[in-house]
Amino acid sequence: MPVVEGSDLVQLQRRRQQVRNICILAHVDHGKTTLADSLVASNGIISQRMAGKLRYLDNRADEQERGITMKSSSISLYYQEAEELAGNPDYLINLIDSPGHVDFSSEVSTAVRLCDGAIVVVDVVEGVGPQTRACLKQIYEEQLKPVLVLNKLDRLILEKQMDPLDAYFHLTQVLEQVNAVLGSIFASDILAREDITKKDNYESALEEVDDSELYFSPSSGNVVFCSAYDGWAFSVRDFAAMYAKRLELKRKDLEQVLWGDFYYNSKKKEALPGAQEKAKKPMFVQFVLENIWSLYDIIAIRKDKDKLPGIAEKLGLKLAARDLRLTDPKLQIKAVLGQWLPIDKCVLHMVVDHVPPPHKISEERAQRLLYPANVDLSSLPPETLQLKESFTSCDADSSNVIAFVSKMTPVHVSHLPQNRPKRLTDQEVQQRRDEVRRRIEERKLQSEQSELEKISQGVEQLSTQVEVPKKEEPEPEDGEPNEFVFIAFARVFSGTLKRGMELFNLSPKHDPRQPTHRREDEAPYANRLTIGDLYMFMGGELQLLDEVPAGNIVGIGGLESHIVKTATLSSSLDCTSFSELSIMATPILRVAIEPVQPQDMPKLVKGLKLLNQADACVQVSVAPTGEHVITTLGEVHVEKCVHDLEHSYAKIKVNVSKPIVSFRETIVPAATVDMVNEAIVKTAEDKDMSKKIAIQQTLNKRGTLKVIAVPLPAEAVELLEKHSEFFKELAAIPRNQLLSEKWTTLLASIKVKLIAALRDVHLFGLSSLTTEELVNRIWALGPRNCGTNILLNLSDYEQPDFWSSHAKSSDTDIRSDPRKDFNSSLVNGFQLTSVAGPLCEEPMQGVCFVVLEWSIQTEGEDLNSRGPFSGQVLTAAKEVCRQAFQNQPQRLVTPMYSCNIVVNAEMLGKMYAVIGRRHGKILSGDLTQGSGNFAVTCLLPVIESFNFAQEMRKQTSGLACPQLMFSHWEVIDIDPFWLPTTEEELMHFGEKADSANRAKLYMDSVRRRKGLFVDEQVVEHAEKQRTLSKNK
Repeated sequence: MPVVEGSDLVQLQRRRQQVRNICILAHVDHGKTTLADSLVASNGIISQRMAGKLRYLDNRADEQERGITMKSSSISLYYQEAEELAGNPDYLINLIDSPGHVDFSSEVSTAVRLCDGAIVVVDVVEGVGPQTRACLKQIYEEQLKPVLVLNKLDRLILEKQMDPLDAYFHLTQVLEQVNAVLGSIFASDILAREDITKKDNYESALEEVDDSELYFSPSSGNVVFCSAYDGWAFSVRDFAAMYAKRLELKRKDLEQVLWGDFYYNSKKKEALPGAQEKAKKPMFVQFVLENIWSLYDIIAIRKDKDKLPGIAEKLGLKLAARDLRLTDPKLQIKAVLGQWLPIDKCVLHMVVDHVPPPHKISEERAQRLLYPANVDLSSLPPETLQLKESFTSCDADSSNVIAFVSKMTPVHVSHLPQNRPKRLTDQEVQQRRDEVRRRIEERKLQSEQSELEKISQGVEQLSTQVEVPKKEEPEPEDGEPNEFVFIAFARVFSGTLKRGMELFNLSPKHDPRQPTHRREDEAPYANRLTIGDLYMFMGGELQLLDEVPAGNIVGIGGLESHIVKTATLSSSLDCTSFSELSIMATPILRVAIEPVQPQDMPKLVKGLKLLNQADACVQVSVAPTGEHVITTLGEVHVEKCVHDLEHSYAKIKVNVSKPIVSFRETIVPAATVDMVNEAIVKTAEDKDMSKKIAIQQTLNKRGTLKVIAVPLPAEAVELLEKHSEFFKELAAIPRNQLLSEKWTTLLASIKVKLIAALRDVHLFGLSSLTTEELVNRIWALGPRNCGTNILLNLSDYEQPDFWSSHAKSSDTDIRSDPRKDFNSSLVNGFQLTSVAGPLCEEPMQGVCFVVLEWSIQTEGEDLNSRGPFSGQVLTAAKEVCRQAFQNQPQRLVTPMYSCNIVVNAEMLGKMYAVIGRRHGKILSGDLTQGSGNFAVTCLLPVIESFNFAQEMRKQTSGLACPQLMFSHWEVIDIDPFWLPTTEEELMHFGEKADSANRAKLYMDSVRRRKGLFVDEQVVEHAEKQRTLSKNK
């Protein structure tokens, strides 16, 4: 296909029915960029032969070196349907290629938000990877229409050497795996939304919902089988069209039976079910796979070049003379199969058929994007609700312009289209030629008429005249060669975006329900901005546009000073701010960065600002110690950020610290066995609970607090962790404001689940209240009102109701209670303790502080005699909570990575050794069906994961490549202060317990980093040095 002119694509942007916005999602190395190359080659942008090798959309140097995609890139493609199809055959496909590596999963989120559909690529040999699951979950959450591409079929033939029948069963298993993942995501979502507060309803919510449209099936046309590297692909529809006449069946009927357990009865001329039962070949094997296998057998295995012309003739192909001269079997396959089953037509037809155009966005998706989950729709103004109509219809003529910016992309100034050298037209080239001829003629005349001196002067003048424009031209280009500009990666959802247009930038706090937020002069969370240049993304290049109608992906210039990462742009203040991007993985790896030369600090600060804007997932902050800290998703992400800082944004050398790992602190029930698994015999003193209760008085001795700390059950911790964002938003809402119906229901369901989870909480017989009454007496959550620690009130004080939206301030007994004035001081004391525990000032997790007594003596002298009494209560509450925590067995909690490794059987032992050295736990090690590889899943402490990938590759000769993703928090079951005491422990560990206490090592490393006191001796058991040889 010839190169398509940009003007044709611009015209297609106006026809919303013919626009498709899709992204390519998959696990790392499953073939996304190779597939994108094949689709790009269909537009003549790159050669069909270079597809898969060039990796056109990976336009960073380090992406090409590493062989992985690190950022999402967009390109606009032209596609023309086959001639036999009536209607409008021209389509504009806005394609976004996204990374598969877990460290760059935030880039996937930015791509998914802008699209209406997604191509999910799965390697048929490796099957469903962990990132495939994460991608499918994100597709489901963002309500995109997915289509499936089963890639690398050539590996089944050449590498695994399967016969067609085995390959068919293998493909059905891979398809079942993908559908099983989709089914589990769907089921868990439906069950999560089920209302469990209704006691009389015993029917499962799954029985009522329809999941017929959910799954992938070749017969419904949303599955394509391909080899992107070899440049061919087919769907069941393609072969149904080929065989319909020969088999005397209707094409539609043939599409339904070509995949599945059907065989062809040549006598009856019909397809019958039960191929496996009757030991017949399924039709998919007989008519599809055997043809492809035989082609590979002739060309790639037997290398029989003489048969190529005959094959081409039978298939109706025209092979060029150079194709017949090819010696590489792979290129021969590309030439034959690429013509017979072209990958671009097959994949793009499926996209056009199954992915909806922009104006057919579902009601649910529109509601999810436009209106926040915590808002009751009836409380929104009618103007805001009317915006939904122009949003769903995607009307380019609408007066309401709405666009969403998902990320800011850095582009070098020299790559902008306005700064690129322009191609000369034929007329300009002719003018320059005429000018050169005229000058030559002038020189000849001068040489004839004047003397030697005048000639030399004339030559000098001519040379200066020629040189002047040459000097002037490059200066503006090279004036600021290191500068980057940021282009907003956006999609227009309504109206037409034009250059120079003025829009509002709505921040997440913008709320149209507040009247002041809808007034232009008073709106606190909206600011005006002017749209700069508009660009069409063409891979690594940009093309200038004057305007962009609704439904298209666009680059917007001139917004870097207004937008940091994401933004909602609207012409109306009635519009809500779009819901935040759903991030697949949380940034957990923190490193401190400093310049090698201290005088370069201003450059580093400027570079970090640019990095923060350019990377969707990196978090840049300044620690309390003054260090500049970047929080990233993993080691590869850190390397990319440092590389960008050193070579692009700051252009200075930087020092990177060892990674800073967050821990948490908790308490556990008293141990029943010691470190050598001997039962601990408890004395009467150990059983005395009064020693566990912490008592603290205020500085003026007028207030007393009694608190005991108890561990929370794991289910309760998990529940609070899961809903932490909900509690965070709940704490920000004023207590007298009504909640939406959705939030009220969610709060009620959390309460029901928490009552069930706290049944196992052990209060040492200090309370006779039921679990329901205990949950009603919850005072606060910590830290920051949204953590996994609970402040529980068992004193005679009536605390504000945590579960209702109104404080019980109407009761006269509370109003007269003097303790009410100091309620917030006590809660803040608990918050301070829970945010920095005593072990190493890390946040606490899963601790319930039970307030047994709180008394204040109001008679006598003034309460504020020793300073403000509120401050005294805060200090006392903080100290009593720390003391209660230290009275219980303390433990550190470490973050854990879930690690997935694919490795062959020979390297299994070496891989287990590396995991064992780093205190990892193997969860499963299953043989992948149809290959000799093992898929190993293990857990690894984050603190032990540094250089894990390098060591793993080194030990296994590069055959095992781990994928690390944050999984959960896990308690390290060793007391940081443990020393051997019993005879058995002394015998096993020795007097000094030389086998290092892991928890103490971690604790000391954190304390040392924070500048806290570390209990260690520099020299232990110092002895006089002895020399080996005596002085003679």
